Amino acid sequence: MQHRVLYIGRWQVDFLFAEEGYDQDEVLEYAYECGASDYALRQAKNLMALCEYNCGFTFADPLTYRAVVFIGPTTGGAEFIDTLTHEIHHLAVAIADELGIDLESETPAYIAGDSVRELADVLCEMGCPHCRE
Repeated sequence: MQHRVLYIGRWQVDFLFAEEGYDQDEVLEYAYECGASDYALRQAKNLMALCEYNCGFTFADPLTYRAVVFIGPTTGGAEFIDTLTHEIHHLAVAIADELGIDLESETPAYIAGDSVRELADVLCEMGCPHCRE
């Protein structure tokens, strides 16, 4: 599993990327550390227990300014990009909402775009079907 940390303003965001398998306890520990509720942790555990492809989740805690974005195993490059885009949207909304920023403004788009730019090497590696083989 790959792990990347990005800093977005005062937020620390841990990105976890599962290529084939992952350590469920490790993923849940990151979610717990970022302030995920017991209910959210159970939801994440249940999702991971299904062992389905093309799934992910995002937790963000405005009290600790911590977030975790988990991308599970995907069936291909396009699915990886789709899942990551979906989860980065949730991240951008959570951060913008905490800051009281209009979700239709440019700020959430910059949060998403900056995140993608910082993860460009992961996107190239896991999003390219030739690189995945």
